[in-house]
Amino acid sequence: MRVVHLVSGDLWAGREVATFQLLCALAARADVQPAAVLLNEGELAQRLRKAAVPVVIESESGRSFPALARAVRNRVADAALVHGHGYKEDVLAACSGRPWIATQHGRPEPFSGSAYLRSSVYDWLDRTAQRLSARRVVAVSREIENWLVSRVGARRVARASNGIADPARDAALPAWRERPLRVGVVARLFPVKGVDLALAAVAGCRDVELEVVGDGPERNRLERLASTLGASERIRFTGFEADPVLRMASWRLLLVPSLHEGNPIAVLEALAMGTPVLAGPLPGVAEILAGRGGWTLADRAVATWSAALDQHVRAEGAGDAASRAARDRFLEAFTAERAAAQMAALYHAVLGAASA
Repeated sequence: MRVVHLVSGDLWAGREVATFQLLCALAARADVQPAAVLLNEGELAQRLRKAAVPVVIESESGRSFPALARAVRNRVADAALVHGHGYKEDVLAACSGRPWIATQHGRPEPFSGSAYLRSSVYDWLDRTAQRLSARRVVAVSREIENWLVSRVGARRVARASNGIADPARDAALPAWRERPLRVGVVARLFPVKGVDLALAAVAGCRDVELEVVGDGPERNRLERLASTLGASERIRFTGFEADPVLRMASWRLLLVPSLHEGNPIAVLEALAMGTPVLAGPLPGVAEILAGRGGWTLADRAVATWSAALDQHVRAEGAGDAASRAARDRFLEAFTAERAAAQMAALYHAVLGAASA
């Protein structure tokens, strides 16, 4: 069964990491022959080539949408199924003439002004394509599943979590109590990621260091905020890192202060490295943790976060237990092999129903 994934490929963020991990795990199976059509050259394309996953670029730069749609249609003409990973990719999949499904990696991000108008149009196009012709729309969390049911109807919605190859399979992880008093954030530096809250919480905790891994338009403002809070000596901005997972093994906690999340890859990576998670009221993260390997807080108040951070970063007995539970939770539910098995079963179900 040849399944072609459509991905923008312009970034290397959670969506791209999740898709890369899925493609590699599918390639190891005998029942699926995955391939990718990317709309941009970048980190994802380079990694797929190194992993020997078939990939071609149909550049969206300087091309009208009809011309791009024709090119993609030609590329997927022999595919049993097309799998879209974003609003533009979904519309291209709908125009491909092939059976298709989509993965909804998250809910649309909030915008204002002209950006809001553009995003509203894109979202309408995506919703219309999903509702009219997608065989399934895959939700990566229960929260997104519930949202999708109201958006496209229950019969089109399926749920399948992300998964990653085990980054600690051959590594000796440092014991939690031996790690420095250091926590971290892995995020694109955009307002929706709520990094302000992590900075303020750490500023209110004695001796705790914070590493912020990621880049984006908010970086300069956040660096100024760290200085204003009097914590710039304890807060380090490392910039973009393609593979932050090894750094996580030196943290006592991963902080997830986002306004909303789906099934974030950084949380799966932290669990794999035995790094407990401290997050806000995020149903997707709570679903991942299932009461183990970390904590979700009831609100985003700085005082709540500072108190919880100060408690959990120093509690060695509870921290050791949470670290073991995090690793166990990852192995139980979020390996790449498990995600690929779920997705392959969905592919077979979709195509079987189509031929029945």
